[in-house]
Amino acid sequence: MYDLNLTIPNITSPKYSNDNRFLLLKNYLYELNETLSYALAEKTDSELQAISATVAQQGLEGKQNTYLLTSQSKERFAQLKEQILSTAEEIERDYTSAVAQSKEEIMQTVSGEYVAESQFGEYKSLVETKLQQTGEEISLNAANTESVANDLESFKDEAKSRFTVQAEAIMSQVETLYTAKTDTEELESRVSSQITQTAQAVTEVFNESLVELGEDITSVGGEVSELVSSLDVYIRRGELESGVYGIEIGRSDSNIKARFTNDRLSFYQGVVEVAYISGSTLYITKAEILDYLQIGNPNDGYFMLDSTDNGLEVRWIDGG
Repeated sequence: MYDLNLTIPNITSPKYSNDNRFLLLKNYLYELNETLSYALAEKTDSELQAISATVAQQGLEGKQNTYLLTSQSKERFAQLKEQILSTAEEIERDYTSAVAQSKEEIMQTVSGEYVAESQFGEYKSLVETKLQQTGEEISLNAANTESVANDLESFKDEAKSRFTVQAEAIMSQVETLYTAKTDTEELESRVSSQITQTAQAVTEVFNESLVELGEDITSVGGEVSELVSSLDVYIRRGELESGVYGIEIGRSDSNIKARFTNDRLSFYQGVVEVAYISGSTLYITKAEILDYLQIGNPNDGYFMLDSTDNGLEVRWIDGG
């Protein structure tokens, strides 16, 4: 778990000059980028296992071999990378930094490229960070790409982070893309999260998808994509609709969503509110009791409606 600070520094304070305000915001963006980059670099196989559990819950047990293949591909990627680096016959490094300023924008770019070649193939690492300031927005983009390729297989692991400050919204996005390709198959795994903050609401969206690519024998050079699984989960806080404020939780593979507002906890099926709790009362269109229903309390006595082998039994139990 990583702490993500989305609180913008108070650059409107009169104690800061225009140059100091820009420097303060620039330092904040760089600090945020470091946090995002560190979080991306710390992904482990436990996340793949968690995704496999989600797939099983959704009734896609037949596709779990594909997730196992993803894990094996990552292990093969690490092994091939180590072989190339330890036996590299040729190594190239290149670092560049540039600042461009015009009437419309200020752009600062820093990039580094590392290439190693050996008898096992080629390893390439590319890191790039861009900071752009215009009259409408300030944005920070960071990308880290590692690729390994030889005659039989190729792998690519890419991590991206983006942070944008606009007059009407602040958006932070983190994404990882892993691609494994051999002579017989191509597999693409993508995980991303996005936080959007406006004056009305804050929306957090998480997405994970797995796509299997293969040859399309009906066309020359064509490809077909099989979407193995895709899942979007969101949490929205603020104004959910006109005049309604609270928290809403939902996901793409279900039409059920929950809302927390100041006077009720609601459950929706599509756009229809099918149940809600307000005060000490539950309102629901239909109810299915699997075991028994108790009406009353142990102190004053209560009715017990119980489902038994003989049918429905109604008993009164004295309090005391």
